[in-house]
Amino acid sequence: MNEIFSDDIIISILSRLPLKEVARARIVCKRWHALTSEHHFLCTSFSRSTGSSSIAGFFLSDKLYRKFRYVPLRRSIGDNHHVIPDLSFIPSTPAVDRGEIYVTSSCNGLLVCCRPIISTGRSKSNWFVCNPLTRNFVEIDVPDSIGHYLLLAYDPTKSRHYKIFAFDNYNINVYSSQTRSWRIAVHFDHCDYPFRGLRCYHSVFWNGSLVWVVRNHLVRLLVDDEQIVEIPMPRTPEGWICAYVGESGGHLQMIGFTEEERLTGFLDVLEMQDQGSSEWSVLYRLDLRRMIELYPSIRRTRPEFPYIGLRFSRGTGRKIEYLDLGPMYVVRGAEESGGNGLLLFNIPGKIMCYHTENHEFSIVYGEPGASESDAYRFRWYHFSPYSSSLFAP
Repeated sequence: MNEIFSDDIIISILSRLPLKEVARARIVCKRWHALTSEHHFLCTSFSRSTGSSSIAGFFLSDKLYRKFRYVPLRRSIGDNHHVIPDLSFIPSTPAVDRGEIYVTSSCNGLLVCCRPIISTGRSKSNWFVCNPLTRNFVEIDVPDSIGHYLLLAYDPTKSRHYKIFAFDNYNINVYSSQTRSWRIAVHFDHCDYPFRGLRCYHSVFWNGSLVWVVRNHLVRLLVDDEQIVEIPMPRTPEGWICAYVGESGGHLQMIGFTEEERLTGFLDVLEMQDQGSSEWSVLYRLDLRRMIELYPSIRRTRPEFPYIGLRFSRGTGRKIEYLDLGPMYVVRGAEESGGNGLLLFNIPGKIMCYHTENHEFSIVYGEPGASESDAYRFRWYHFSPYSSSLFAP
């Protein structure tokens, strides 16, 4: 085959294989390895494998209770070429790290992983960027002063190199795979810190930027320019709460509701119409009333306290009712399938999937006998969507 066909024909054939088979084909000969390592081939094969909107699965990392899981998702939406990522290739010294490993960030097939080191006193970890499909990895030297929320930003259509961002007091630090070093990217004074009120450091990578929900607004860090800007918000009813920001198929999305809507089980999924636009439109209007009937434990009560300056005086604060339900990821339906997508969200002890086409629910993840807690919302619990690729870390 090497002697008969040109490079273009071989590339055309290999690019149509599932990524798992391409990874295997690389070991056939040096020529195939070289052709499938070329950056244009990597981008083309990744685009074909992921389609316009889909993810293969997601990682769940619970550092508090030392649990790590990968949950495949493609099988539930019709992909027979799912790959179960295996992180056993990342070096481990059980006497030092107990063999534990956690995924803290993911972007276009690459993962940021850490192995906590057993030590007395301060917390420390070994950090890696890896590709579980190709089993390639590099170790990242993370200074002690940098926080433990490392966020990966990687757009392979623009560059072979990625960046990792981390918070440190009023600094945003950046690591470049090109220079293999850290530096302070942005520094803020106490009075102009734009992340005050940020409850979760997890972000979404979209259109060359990392995006967070900060006090009911969207704050955006431009990866190349290393600048912070706010994303215009849509016109919403008074009391509307932005609970989630995500990306699917190149589109920025957010989920929101009023307190009344949240209590009755209605959620709006909004989508920014264009990358260069500031206009939002409703992508899905979700009716979760059936979910409340099936799982009544998600309806709960809690004390109501002021958002700022909490006062825990005995006997103060009235009880309010709410739904213990947290959006985790929206998969935007492809146009050829009629735009039907799905929503992943957590309820006490379970992660659920809601199909927008037939309005059906299914349990994606739930351990038998799991306590009905809202642990998925805590900072030590990482939810990382994953799509396989051949990109090298």
